[in-house]
Amino acid sequence: MKRALTILGSLVGLVLLAGAGFVAYVQIAYTVDYPRTPLPAITARTDAATIARGEYLVHAVAHCSTCHGPADLMTQRQLDFRQPLVGGFTWELGPLGLFGSFTARNLTPHATGIGAMSDGQLARVIRHGVDSRGKLSPMMRIAVGPMSDEDLTAIISWLRAQAPVEARRPSYELGFLGKVAALDFRPRLDPPPAHVPEGELGVARGKYLAEGPAACVGCHTPADPIAGFARSGPLFSGEAEAEVDPTNTTQEIIAPNLTPDPETGHLAGWTEDVFVARFRAGRVIKGSKMPWEGFALMTENDLRSLYRYLQTVPPARRQVGRTVRPR
Repeated sequence: MKRALTILGSLVGLVLLAGAGFVAYVQIAYTVDYPRTPLPAITARTDAATIARGEYLVHAVAHCSTCHGPADLMTQRQLDFRQPLVGGFTWELGPLGLFGSFTARNLTPHATGIGAMSDGQLARVIRHGVDSRGKLSPMMRIAVGPMSDEDLTAIISWLRAQAPVEARRPSYELGFLGKVAALDFRPRLDPPPAHVPEGELGVARGKYLAEGPAACVGCHTPADPIAGFARSGPLFSGEAEAEVDPTNTTQEIIAPNLTPDPETGHLAGWTEDVFVARFRAGRVIKGSKMPWEGFALMTENDLRSLYRYLQTVPPARRQVGRTVRPR
């Protein structure tokens, strides 16, 4: 019996030692410093047409205002596009915030917002997920879709044209599990996609939007958070796992399979007109993370282009279940 206890004690000691070693490794290996990430050659413009297109992108397509609107409206899952993008809403990531927390930044041109950033620094955090300090911004790295130079210029032009509002926001905080997940995070350094102008109707425009600034592919494709959110399944085949509904913790929500698979595709049987009508209807499920309020503002051509592109995606037979269901 004494020998068994001695062996058990030794095993427990080894486990604790290994655990301590892993914690030390994560603390040493974890880095968020990427100051050499290049600044995109983007310069804000002041012409009315560019600013107007930027407004459309910020609210409807890239849905920046969905995350950076006033915190009280974000909490209620409501948006008012007349309000300044002062941020303030905080996401607690993982159970009890074990992965960390992120607070949406002030995007107005005040010194507490983007006023102290150059156009290149602002373009870098949007495109590469690296902030003005040269540090990786994991939320921007995964939440913002790639976009052309033309669209990035338009967004920055609109942001620069807004009235400055003082609103200081804290930097993000990663918990230990967040640091473990971030070990595989790197700046997004893919070249920008070719621009497909607004107004075009067709598959090319739909592909640019879905895989680019509208970021549909990000939520509707399985991804592994422990591997830097690398894709772990077919494009548009649905979210990897359901997430708790923040407005009703007794239920969970999952982004559905959007491929044209006749058995498991969420859009199976939908006509183009039905697709457009659903977007025009806006928010139906209160806790959905889909930015319905913004997407409801998309032009007819853009919505129809999205539908036409999704019909060309290879069908993936992947059943994710009901989009809203009890936990």
